[in-house]
Amino acid sequence: MLSLSIKEMKFFKLKYLLVAFILFFTASLVFIINGLANGLSLDNASSVKNMNADSFYMKTDAEQRLDRSKISEAEALQAQSKHGLEPLGVQMFSLKEKAHDQTIDLTFMGIREEGELHPKILEGQTLKKADPLSIVADQSLKEEGIKLGDKLYEETSGLTFTVAGFTNGQTYSHTPVAFINLKSWAQLTERNNKVYYNALVATAEEQATGKPVKNGQWLLKEEVMKSIPGFEAEQSSLYMMLGFLLVITVFILTAFFYIITGQKMNQFGILKAIGSRNSFLIGTTIIQALLLSIISIGLAAGFAIFMTTLLPEGIPYVIDMTNTMMLAGILLAVALIGSLISSFNIVQADPIEAMGRVE
Repeated sequence: MLSLSIKEMKFFKLKYLLVAFILFFTASLVFIINGLANGLSLDNASSVKNMNADSFYMKTDAEQRLDRSKISEAEALQAQSKHGLEPLGVQMFSLKEKAHDQTIDLTFMGIREEGELHPKILEGQTLKKADPLSIVADQSLKEEGIKLGDKLYEETSGLTFTVAGFTNGQTYSHTPVAFINLKSWAQLTERNNKVYYNALVATAEEQATGKPVKNGQWLLKEEVMKSIPGFEAEQSSLYMMLGFLLVITVFILTAFFYIITGQKMNQFGILKAIGSRNSFLIGTTIIQALLLSIISIGLAAGFAIFMTTLLPEGIPYVIDMTNTMMLAGILLAVALIGSLISSFNIVQADPIEAMGRVE
């Protein structure tokens, strides 16, 4: 069965190469769109995803939006001392880098400098070791020309922050995140002698119990990510495109295999006349589809991974191997479904008609 499949593919190599190319380009598009979806997801919410957090306690009226939740400083500090919860402040600001006369958009996150939410340092110092009014920022700021020791000025508060360290994988709503300690957060955000935080963070599942603050609710990390502005819309659009691509792939491959098997009706009839069964002929077609699919999808996955070296750094593109393997499996199943549908022609092939046909 296998040898017959390979011999036929070699003999009709142009037809099968055409099917392989179409499957390769379709699969490449699927993997690339998935890479863009992963990249946009991380660019929008990597700070929340990578945070050492299990659950977030936020105000009920915030509609699960981290930026809308307001917990007073007194409530936050009380919850921290009684329940071990980590206060978290989140707010976007525009800062000026005076040396190069540029404006930079940042999302400030106020955290305890000795707390569990402090990110890992790639370069520089932690907030605890750094001077007051220091920040630990995502390393994407380096693309803006920012380096350790640079000063960033916030106009509304009149505060000047020093870049003390760099971390990675820390972006929120497509802006780099800068971590500051709670004292700096209070100085930065105080309005009318009031300071607010956005959430109380439980770093372990057992902490996420009860109501540490009135009128609040516990939310899982995934729920908070989905509520970040633009996150759900971006992901829905891209995955809808993926869904349509998979449906289109089913129709394209089914049409090609149906046409190819239709053109071989006479051959199938003759093979039946000399004793070949439908199961044998259908199995041959499925093996051909399987071989073409494995080679084409494998090359497409390799091409999508290679794209990470070709695309500029500013384009959010991340290949997740788990998702890629899952999509490869779906594409393989789609190709096999297409070949199975086309096997209707094999069943319909008539040995008597084939033997009596004049070529």
